[in-house]
Amino acid sequence: MLNQSIRSCSISYFTHGNSSLFMGDTDSIVYDFPLLSQCFVGQFYMIIIVTKGKYAVTVNEYNLTDQDQTVIIIKPGDYAQLHFEDCSGYVIAFEESFFSQRYHENNLRLFNFFQPEVLPYAKLPYDQLSKLLLMVQLMVGEYQSVNQNREVVLRSYLNILLFDFQNLTEHPVPMSESLVKPLNDKVGEFVALVDQFYKEAKTPSFYADKLCVTPNYLNKLCKQERGLTAGQIVRQRIIVEAKRLLRFTSFTIKEIGNELQFNSTSYFVTFFKKQEGKTPEEYRRLVV
Repeated sequence: MLNQSIRSCSISYFTHGNSSLFMGDTDSIVYDFPLLSQCFVGQFYMIIIVTKGKYAVTVNEYNLTDQDQTVIIIKPGDYAQLHFEDCSGYVIAFEESFFSQRYHENNLRLFNFFQPEVLPYAKLPYDQLSKLLLMVQLMVGEYQSVNQNREVVLRSYLNILLFDFQNLTEHPVPMSESLVKPLNDKVGEFVALVDQFYKEAKTPSFYADKLCVTPNYLNKLCKQERGLTAGQIVRQRIIVEAKRLLRFTSFTIKEIGNELQFNSTSYFVTFFKKQEGKTPEEYRRLVV
């Protein structure tokens, strides 16, 4: 069902402002936090580890159902909806700030599975999943403790968990033919800026100025790292958001064009059709 608008969900929904990390289990999380059963936009990272059971999880255009031994990744800005029924597993949600308090910068973008080109899930063999579960169970024990240095320990455990998962998914499945690998610092900064400004700034020159490089040099870096020009990366981000709005909201085409700050509806329709080979209305009919 389409919603007129999609609710934004921050980590404080779980923690009431007391922490930037939350842990729970799949069996109770939707009952405790019913907003998750509706379509929402998360402002946090979420890792869902399912051992077995019935569930239906939507992450952007992907609908995941009843796959045992699966890890599901939700990134800030992703559109998601969760439903669990008699399902065993764990949910870990955290803000970038929780991780960066130790590492003083956003090293999260160095993990392949947090990059936009990668599918938001991975099915693991039992022995690999068991390795992750050992670390998660240590985290749960610490999370439920009253230790003074609890969050320091949890940051270390989270770091180990992410590296373990990275090692188990060294060859993640990409959603496009772009090469998936850790980003060059400038390219990483560029991608972060695109996420922040893609609505109002649609040309590479804006981002090159922000990064104190020339547009040509930015293009060169992007081609080396991602196999795409800077302009293609910006356009790709706009299209991702347009598709989400077309699929998950009941906004009109005009309203979506306005939301994405196009000068006119016709310009938005022309832009979308040039990138996707179909109009926004045609795309909506295919996916809704």
